[in-house]
Amino acid sequence: MATQMKIQPQPKQDRAKETVAVVIEATAKTIGHSGEASVRVQDISKVTGVSIGSIYHHFGDRDGLIRAAYVQDFASTVGQDILQVRIWANSLHSFEELEQQYEAMQKFLKKHFANQAALRRVAIVGNTSGRPELHQALAEVQNELTDNLAEVMKLLQARQMLKPTVHPRAAAAVILGMLFGRIIGDLDTHPVSDHEWNNAMITCFSGLFNSSGTESQIYRANARTSKVNS
Repeated sequence: MATQMKIQPQPKQDRAKETVAVVIEATAKTIGHSGEASVRVQDISKVTGVSIGSIYHHFGDRDGLIRAAYVQDFASTVGQDILQVRIWANSLHSFEELEQQYEAMQKFLKKHFANQAALRRVAIVGNTSGRPELHQALAEVQNELTDNLAEVMKLLQARQMLKPTVHPRAAAAVILGMLFGRIIGDLDTHPVSDHEWNNAMITCFSGLFNSSGTESQIYRANARTSKVNS
């Protein structure tokens, strides 16, 4: 009898949620340390104390276990960041307030890339080749991330900050794409510095908004922080 494929475990009881979280964490550590090929259900069971039967119950099979680890890794940092962005956006009510957030945005981006390198997320996406279940799982997560950030963009548009010609979900996709696109700088033989990349990204981000003074504000803030960093 074929094992039922599970896209992603969704336990309802707290104890089951804890079990799934422990197993996913152990699997992610194994992948990060020695690659996907080193993942063995027996070893994960031994490390976590979770029975092999319980692992198969929650994840379906070894591929389901690996898939869950990839999805968790792919979504965790961005998902947490979106929550922070939502809190931040709730405090903004004018273009002037947005303009004053340059240094805070620099710190936010620095923390984001420190928590999860773009290369790691690209590697996860690359693993979807020939694996429709993983592709579907990541697509579902990406859809949720985009929807969540789109809600933030809708809020800013309702406050007449996001340009009316920009669709909120498209703006969300562009922002997430810029975060993902950091891999271009990481792969370059002469990569730009984190500060230069973040400044360029914030400048592009500001173009989504109606504030004519944002560019000059960012230029002045960049000049100040450049002197500090030099």
